[in-house]
Amino acid sequence: MEIFDPTFGSLENAMGNSSKIQEVVAHNIANAKTPGYEALKFDETLDKAVKRLEKRDVSLEEEMADMAKNNARYSAFSKMLTAKLAVLRAVVTQGRK
Repeated sequence: MEIFDPTFGSLENAMGNSSKIQEVVAHNIANAKTPGYEALKFDETLDKAVKRLEKRDVSLEEEMADMAKNNARYSAFSKMLTAKLAVLRAVVTQGRK
């Protein structure tokens, strides 16, 4: 019998991808003023950073919006994982009584 349901693996993958997205966005922001730098994006299907096809310049407004959206996603995944762990904790502690 497995302790963790498949949701844990899905949440782990989602949080990992969200962390990678954050790294790519932070890299874009850090290099916004670097001459010739081409903005990157994280492609979850390829699971790696790739050059943006639609444009080459870094737009700080877009990058900050991407960062805010990604922060919200990561926070939601974290809350889901916390809820799942709370259920497991409740099951374990009820078994002691």
